[in-house]
Amino acid sequence: VPTMLRQGCNQAVNFTVYNWSKKQILAWKKKKNSSTSDGKDDTNVQLDHWQSLVLGGLSGGMGPLVNNPLDVVKTRMQKQVIHPGKEPKYKSLLQSCVVIAKEEGTPALWKGITPRLMRIMPGQAITFMTYEAVSAQMEKYGLFD
Repeated sequence: VPTMLRQGCNQAVNFTVYNWSKKQILAWKKKKNSSTSDGKDDTNVQLDHWQSLVLGGLSGGMGPLVNNPLDVVKTRMQKQVIHPGKEPKYKSLLQSCVVIAKEEGTPALWKGITPRLMRIMPGQAITFMTYEAVSAQMEKYGLFD
């Protein structure tokens, strides 16, 4: 269950941040195009490749920032040795968060975040940029009609 929560939370945050940010940038680009009033058709405004790359990386980093406490708890619950007749230190998600924060301080719930971000963000940046580029080409050739 902790792994499903972590992955679900990660993907929900990742795609929500990406889509929200994409809408903001596209709205800004449309507004910018209409203010120049050079007669350009702004109905087909798209992200530049570098914009989808940056948005993909940033949104890819938001998931781990939000779900790292779940990952820390999951790892600790999996690694703990349970002795017969003795109560385990980490019993549930919420109880584990409280124990870790109390014993090590709240920042301990984000232990290991730097290497995770360094691994995940570049991959997500490339994934979203590729998705946008391939989708644009497929749309251009009418494959989504």
